[in-house]
Amino acid sequence: MWWFLGFIRALIINLMLLITIIVVVVAISSVDVPQPEPVSNQALRVSLDGVLVEQTRFVSPIQEITDELIGRTPVYEIDLNRLVEAIDFASEDPEITGLVLDLGKAPPSGIAKLQVLGQALQRFSDNSGKPIVAYADFYDQHQYYLASFADTVYLNNQGAVLLRGFSYERLFFKDALDKLAIEPKVFRVGTHKSFVEPYIRNDMSPEARADVQRWVDLLWDEYQQDIASNREINAEQLSPEANVVLERLTQVDGDLAKYAERYGLVDQLVNRSQLLEELLNLFGEDPYGPSYAYIDYYDYLAHVVPEPKDAEDKIAVLIAQGPIVGGEGRDKVIAADTVLQQLQRVIDDEDVKALVLRIDSGGGSAFASELIRDKLAEVQDNGIAVVVSMGTVAASGGYWIASSADEIFAEPTTITGSIGIFGMFASLEQALQRVGIHSDGYSTSPLAQLSPFSELQPELEALIQLTIEKGYKDFLEIVAEGRDMSVEQVEQLAEGRIWTGREAQQNGLVDSLGNLNQAIARAAELQGLEGYKLKHLRPALSPQEQFLEQLFRASEPAWLPSSLSGLLEIGQSLEHELSTFDDPLGIYSYCALCINEL
Repeated sequence: MWWFLGFIRALIINLMLLITIIVVVVAISSVDVPQPEPVSNQALRVSLDGVLVEQTRFVSPIQEITDELIGRTPVYEIDLNRLVEAIDFASEDPEITGLVLDLGKAPPSGIAKLQVLGQALQRFSDNSGKPIVAYADFYDQHQYYLASFADTVYLNNQGAVLLRGFSYERLFFKDALDKLAIEPKVFRVGTHKSFVEPYIRNDMSPEARADVQRWVDLLWDEYQQDIASNREINAEQLSPEANVVLERLTQVDGDLAKYAERYGLVDQLVNRSQLLEELLNLFGEDPYGPSYAYIDYYDYLAHVVPEPKDAEDKIAVLIAQGPIVGGEGRDKVIAADTVLQQLQRVIDDEDVKALVLRIDSGGGSAFASELIRDKLAEVQDNGIAVVVSMGTVAASGGYWIASSADEIFAEPTTITGSIGIFGMFASLEQALQRVGIHSDGYSTSPLAQLSPFSELQPELEALIQLTIEKGYKDFLEIVAEGRDMSVEQVEQLAEGRIWTGREAQQNGLVDSLGNLNQAIARAAELQGLEGYKLKHLRPALSPQEQFLEQLFRASEPAWLPSSLSGLLEIGQSLEHELSTFDDPLGIYSYCALCINEL
């Protein structure tokens, strides 16, 4: 009787599970996924309301729904390369009548990413002859950079163009650590390797200050020259001396909007009603609503069809962005084991003839960096050309993994170099003694006494320093071999020195200046490929994630509110912390000065 009851219970549960699966399958198969509305004489509206990234991350649909229900503010991401692809496609689309840049919500972004997008806008203008219009209530300097590529720049008549210049600032903790009796033990090679300075100083060292001053000034010069060329004005109009700004602003009674118009920063001052009237005159009326005829970039992506390729040869494209760490992972980090799996897929695919690695990283674990670089060498040993394309930052560990590539491309404003390594250890012994806590024990050797609660032994300090120096020597030799230079030549460029992409090319650390598409074209040229397909590599999803992705994406239009539908299209970043300091030897090649925004 007990067995029979157990059988009936299991049968009922299994039947319920089977019925649930059938209902889900039927629901998914019965959903009519709406086809995108055809584009018909519309402007392409690009609303930059998200963070520009080299590649968007996978976000669980369940997490997206949960965030919406609890009111958590989403972090939108915009795939820079997909956006560029859409703009290039629109330039040849006869149904697209122009391009409208809605820049009011655009968050700060690295100047290198802005240049890539700006180049796409310039191509759109040159190749199509269609108008580009930009508008915002206020322009911050990153927004204004993109606006400068427009034929007409509108500004709210109560707004302003805020060009303040670039700046860099760090916090320093030496006095605070002294008060807490925390003693940092620092091991580094390179007088310009400034990552550890906040823990041992109260200000920047002369070497760090000189580095910062040089490359920030260079980036600001690039920024001004691009805008001056686009707006056909003198670069001095963009950042005059403070007393000149005050004098000019006095002449317009302190009206920042009139100041921008008078000195050529914008073309016309309008309120929002006047702006709509201007857009209606330029692009016509939307037959379905009280607005001008436009299609949003997100909707237009459904119309972007890659050019068909009959060739069997492939070029793999791998995006590596974030700190370099060990283990597996895909959110905000370059996880060595995950990257190695992707590179193995490149090796296993006989049709892949070249790999283009896009790097946007300030470095991280030296051990993880070497694992990735060594695997890239294996890719090359299999007859596959490796070309690196540097994004906003490719420094320290980011340059480590790039150094052995067949060729390296960088944006003019890429931050790279910072060839150097460090290790750091905090001693809490004195801090604990202040509150009456003492440490005691026994070790078989002074080398075993590696603890934050006891004094670091001199023998162990010497051992760690030797290890750091060995790592630095390895870094120099790797770069020297990869760049066909002597170790002495590399050392003149190393010791943690930071270079812009333009400087790096002049110094031999980079081969060419160019974007991702130019790096792909060069990879094809190196392998003699007349035709090829692109194979975009992403970290593999687990079976559970694949099921959720298919379930929610397929059924989304039928049952999700429009607000959630928008979130699912845009995506958001997962908000969880990952430790980026996980090197097994505690040795890092990280560039603290290599920031993404200024």
